[in-house]
Amino acid sequence: MSSASALWAAKQNPPADPTHLSFRDKAVLVTGANSGLGHAAAIKYARQGANPLILAVRNVEKGEQAKADIIAQSACSPDIFVILTVDFASFDSVRDFATRLQSALGERRLHVAQLAAGIATWSYDKSSHGYEMSLQVNVLSMALLALLLLPLMSKANPNDDALAHMSFVNSIASMEVTKEELEKASVVSTFPAKSLINHINNENKFDNQRQYFLVKLAAWFVVQGLVAQQRKLGEQKVVINASDPGLCKTGMLRSFPLIVRAIMAVRYWFLGRSVEEGARTLVSATGLGAESNGKFWRNDRFSELSELVDSEDGRELARRTWEDVLGILKASGYVN
Repeated sequence: MSSASALWAAKQNPPADPTHLSFRDKAVLVTGANSGLGHAAAIKYARQGANPLILAVRNVEKGEQAKADIIAQSACSPDIFVILTVDFASFDSVRDFATRLQSALGERRLHVAQLAAGIATWSYDKSSHGYEMSLQVNVLSMALLALLLLPLMSKANPNDDALAHMSFVNSIASMEVTKEELEKASVVSTFPAKSLINHINNENKFDNQRQYFLVKLAAWFVVQGLVAQQRKLGEQKVVINASDPGLCKTGMLRSFPLIVRAIMAVRYWFLGRSVEEGARTLVSATGLGAESNGKFWRNDRFSELSELVDSEDGRELARRTWEDVLGILKASGYVN
């Protein structure tokens, strides 16, 4: 976990507000748009011209509330909104969401996918598909959604040759997992290593102090897998990157015990950024050029990768983690 001094420095030096970016008449999707960082990012996209602005939310009521608040804060037209529901605990819901999104877009191209939905878990719980809930929501469902969105973002249009952007909200936590930790957990004691996905999904291995870090690492490996897949296909129509907004005052810990939330509330008060400041990083990540493909955007610059992630062992673990994710999605019949 980042030191208190690093968090204090980050709080005192928030990222620049990317008001110079224009999303005028661009189709922008924001997941998790009803609260937290996703909602704050949606407000910025509305202010900066997004049309349509697609809000991916858990239910219609939350979507309507988010829409009303965005209008109040941005003075945008109510006509720009498309509200679509999705439950990231369900592959079926994600697939249905993508189908409805395609219908809503018609012949239009999706220019921006801001994948900001996510959860943090205190106790072990499984989705209906049999996967630990944060693994399901933050890794597997996000990977499925990304694969379903890429064709919508790669549509050929002679009048629209701008790069599309897919950006995943991640965390510096993904870069704070060490090889020593994984060796101790018998994930990478020998190569070919055991499965990171299986380790995260193992109830007997569940550690609520470390699960968030491991899930974020797996989510980063999904980004790398998507980038590698696009390169293999010889396509560069979509920039795929990840952003880290820093420690922000969101409701992500709502399911944690009261005493934990109280302790963290003090930490957030002294060291945390506002969601508006955090959302600056999310939005700016979707305005970067092709040089940001496969990069980690943090504090207005590309962050260096950790020793583990930037090692041969780390790259091998990334490759196999992506293969595991694809294997799960293919075996379930959700991708070809």
